[in-house]
Amino acid sequence: MIKQLPNFLTLLNLLCGSLACIFTITNSAIEYILILLLFSLIFDFFDGFVARAVNASGSLGKELDSLADVISFGLLPGILMLNLLDGDVFLSTIKGLTTLDFNFNSFYFLIDSLFKNASIIGLIITLASAYRLAKFNLDEDQTYYFKGLPTPANTLFIFSLYWLIHKNPESFWSNTYLLIFISIFSSIILVSNLPLFALKFKNLKWNDNSLVFSYIITSILIFIFLGLSSIPFLILLYILLSILFRKKIISNEP
Repeated sequence: MIKQLPNFLTLLNLLCGSLACIFTITNSAIEYILILLLFSLIFDFFDGFVARAVNASGSLGKELDSLADVISFGLLPGILMLNLLDGDVFLSTIKGLTTLDFNFNSFYFLIDSLFKNASIIGLIITLASAYRLAKFNLDEDQTYYFKGLPTPANTLFIFSLYWLIHKNPESFWSNTYLLIFISIFSSIILVSNLPLFALKFKNLKWNDNSLVFSYIITSILIFIFLGLSSIPFLILLYILLSILFRKKIISNEP
C-alpha cells in the first residue's frame, strides 16, 4: 500500500490542477486558483520525494506524473493566458455558437471565429508544455540540469502575471502585444535545449552549490520586498543566470 502513496500524491496534484482550470474558466476568486496551484506544486514535489524514500520509483509513476503535469502546469497556464488575452470574448463565442444546431456551416463558423480571436494564442503554452514533458521523459541528460524551462516554473510565471493584472488592470503587463510576446517566448523557452540549472543540492557545502545558493537567497530577499510582483523578474533572472553560466551548468561544476 505504501508503494502507491507517490501515485496518490500525483493524483492529488492532478485534482488540484483540474479544479484550478475550472475556477479560472469560471472567473472564480483568484485566491482559490492560487491555493490550488500551490497545492499542485507541493504534491508535485513530494510525489517524487516520497517515491525515492519508499523506493517506489518506476515507469508508471513517471508517466502518471507527466500526465498530471500536463493539466496542472500545461493546461492551466494556457487557460490563464487565454483569459488575459480577452478570454471573455473567446468563451462568449463558444457559448453563443454551441447553442446552434450542429451542421458543417456552423462548425466552420465556430472554428473560424475561435482562430480569429487572439486569446487562443495563449493555448500554445499548453501545446509547448505537453511537448516539453514528453521530451523530458525521453531525455536522460536532465539529471543535474534542465533543458528548457520546467513547466512548474513557467506556470508560476504566467500565474504571477495573471495575479498582477487582476489586481491592477492598468499595469505594465496588461498590454496585449506584450502578453502575446510572452506566450510565444515562454513556449520557445519550454521546448528549447537551453541548459537551466536545477535547484538541487549536491550537498550542503557552499562551494559545491554556489549558483543555487546565490539564486535562492537572492530570490527570497526580492520576494520579501516585492511579493508576487517579483516572480516574473525572478524567472527571467533564472533564465539569464543559466545563459551566463551555461558551460558551468553543463559540466556540472560547483
